Amino acid sequence: MPRFSIIVPVYNVEKYLAECVESVLAQTFSDWEMILVDDGSPDQCPRLCDEWAEKDNRIKVVHKENGGLSSARNAGIRHCKGDYLMFLDSDDFYNDKNALKIFNKKLNENETDVLIFGCTDFNMNTGKTVVSRTGYDLDLIAKNNYVDTLHYLLSSKMIPGGATIFCVKRSLIVHNDILFKEGIQDEDYDFVLSIFTACKSITAIDDPFYSYRKGRPGSITGSSNIKMINGIEYTVNKWLERSEKIENAVIKKDVLNYIAFIYSTGFVVCGRMERKKRKEALKIMNKYISVLKFAYWKKPKLAFVAVKLIGTNFFSLAAAKYFQITHI
Repeated sequence: MPRFSIIVPVYNVEKYLAECVESVLAQTFSDWEMILVDDGSPDQCPRLCDEWAEKDNRIKVVHKENGGLSSARNAGIRHCKGDYLMFLDSDDFYNDKNALKIFNKKLNENETDVLIFGCTDFNMNTGKTVVSRTGYDLDLIAKNNYVDTLHYLLSSKMIPGGATIFCVKRSLIVHNDILFKEGIQDEDYDFVLSIFTACKSITAIDDPFYSYRKGRPGSITGSSNIKMINGIEYTVNKWLERSEKIENAVIKKDVLNYIAFIYSTGFVVCGRMERKKRKEALKIMNKYISVLKFAYWKKPKLAFVAVKLIGTNFFSLAAAKYFQITHI
């Protein structure tokens, strides 16, 4: 079986898919398989995927009806055979041809359940690339104390915000039956929490090997809709319940704080919506305001005060404006 399985959900990205696929083909480490999941893409992506598979037997193609990002990733999980799984979005790419070689070397030294690494943001509007995730405390992580590492990642905002900047043992996913929740957006929060609370060991490389493309027209990340709020609601409900079973008091506190943070991001989503849809979304958000009492990070704590003072509608508009100004 291959060392790495790289799962790539593909939908309406023919302009960017080649750079994504070529960044894997260029890797100096060759023991990998790439699962291209055509999620009913209406453009030329299905044909392009088949052509790459014909040229390289390490590339597998799964054609399926459109079901969304979670459905495509789950299809990839079910078809992969590697020791470790990785997720690569089809409009993103690896920026170093030695990335997999370095991952393999690190995992040979310390075969942990999870290996995290860094990333950069490539802004399509400005053409600039900035490092958006590095600075892991490698000395602490190297001590191989799982609880201390998880506490550090959760409490210092260093836990991955998405599924694309870590490798995870396939056996961990299989044995714990971990999949992405389908039919919602912002599904990565739940998946990441599921992985990092189920695993028993974590290591890290402090290099930004993954390049995330920001500002792409049609990207889910730049949009707001009720499915994002549904995703936040699902994660909050699920992890409020699961937190009751967390025996370590420190980790339980960290998870509850992270749930409060996840909940608080919903106000930015709501603030981007037109009035009627925002009203519908805020009805959902209003049911969970008490979650903010678990926050120990500054911004979610301020959100708790703000919604009491000015209400969720005005706060959501202010939060969206603040996010727009600070994330140009």
